[in-house]
Amino acid sequence: MKIEKEITVLVTCDYKQIHKELLDNNFKIKEEYELIDDYMIDSKIDIHSISKLEILKNCILIRNIVNIKKMLLYKYKKYASNGDILEQGKVECPIENIDSAINFMETINYKKLFTIYDKCVVYSNGKTELAVQLVNDKYIFIELEDGSLKSYKDIEEMKEDLNSYNLSIDKNNYFVKKAEIMLNEIL
Repeated sequence: MKIEKEITVLVTCDYKQIHKELLDNNFKIKEEYELIDDYMIDSKIDIHSISKLEILKNCILIRNIVNIKKMLLYKYKKYASNGDILEQGKVECPIENIDSAINFMETINYKKLFTIYDKCVVYSNGKTELAVQLVNDKYIFIELEDGSLKSYKDIEEMKEDLNSYNLSIDKNNYFVKKAEIMLNEIL
């Protein structure tokens, strides 16, 4: 499993405004793609008796990066008591067909909890690369990953880099969990 560093923040304006702010900081669109993540969990797990983060730790994702690749995905996350992500990583297993993967997971007694539809727009200004994520037509996030364009020594350096652009983001939480927000909507 590859251990990674990333931060995710909530955007506090609409896409048109954040796009303008990024262009004003010399960012250009590098690529665009769509992600569809089906969150599956063992149906024997009583999701009403454990925390939301424990529920998410038990999920397997069926990920479709539309017209690019498909995979089963397990995301490992270790959390601080306040919900900050201390350590994270993921393991991917390529698949050929989403419907077959869902059928397989249901056959081994997994059920679908929810689906995240994510339109990703990757921006770069030559120094920093980040992804603006438009999720389920409700939320906009910015995700900054270590190593996408440069390596960061720690999370604090990532926060400083992102904050240097004075974007319209919520600076109270650098570990927004999209899946937890979706889980809140169904529980």
